[in-house]
Amino acid sequence: MYNRQKPPLACSRFYLKIYIITKTDLFFNCYAAKIACMATKIYLTSFKGGTGVTSFCIGLGLALAELGERTLIVDGDTLSGGAIIAGGLSNMQVYTLADYEKGACRAKQTLIPHAQTANLCFMPSIGLKNAEAANRAVADVEGLFDFILADKTAKESCDRAIIVTEPFLPSVKSADCCRNALADGGFKDIGLVVNKICGGQILNGEIMTAQEIAAVLHLPLTAVIPEDLTLSAGKYRNATIKAFKLAAAAVCGKKEGTCNVIAKYAGLGGYIKRKLREKV
Repeated sequence: MYNRQKPPLACSRFYLKIYIITKTDLFFNCYAAKIACMATKIYLTSFKGGTGVTSFCIGLGLALAELGERTLIVDGDTLSGGAIIAGGLSNMQVYTLADYEKGACRAKQTLIPHAQTANLCFMPSIGLKNAEAANRAVADVEGLFDFILADKTAKESCDRAIIVTEPFLPSVKSADCCRNALADGGFKDIGLVVNKICGGQILNGEIMTAQEIAAVLHLPLTAVIPEDLTLSAGKYRNATIKAFKLAAAAVCGKKEGTCNVIAKYAGLGGYIKRKLREKV
């Protein structure tokens, strides 16, 4: 039988110190390696429906994957699987978190790789009854990813939060309540995304700028996503793609800056666009 080596307590003090230092270094090296393998887990949420949490989650996930970051999107829609439908993976699931909850599969078996984008996976939760199973599943697979985006689920397992709001008063008020709830729940790193914002309405004085909304809510501005009427058809305009890339860079800490939504509505051509938009 292999006998486990015992600390050389009988040796001199010099060798005893060497032994202790070696064991201590080994412990901290293993701990550092474990920390390095942990994914950045972000909880995306909004108290008000229709602000675009799921669409932003998918757009951010695609942009992070293009940067080479291994990204997982955890779908919080337990009824219809909204994220996997919007992500183009409808009916491609073999197992869901409901099966994981029952012990019928492992967390890794619920993952759905995106067919067209490398480094991106989805985790469906159709039929899930207990949200605690989502937290356990995220903990099981976090070593496989660099970023985990939780779409209104697995709140307890996340260390960061992003509130998605529209630039209109009901959404801003809802975002303020959401910020208070997250802060009371222990979140210290909370960001803000202003979604569906139109530069023409800003110039007409109908809505506040994204920076003004962030100042009112006392939150750092993570991203600004312009209004894009083609998103509902599964398409992205060039300005929207650029905005998601800026959002991904901001989340990674590689670059600061937000999308300029006013530029195309400035000048004579922008004035015509604003007038045409009023009639649409």
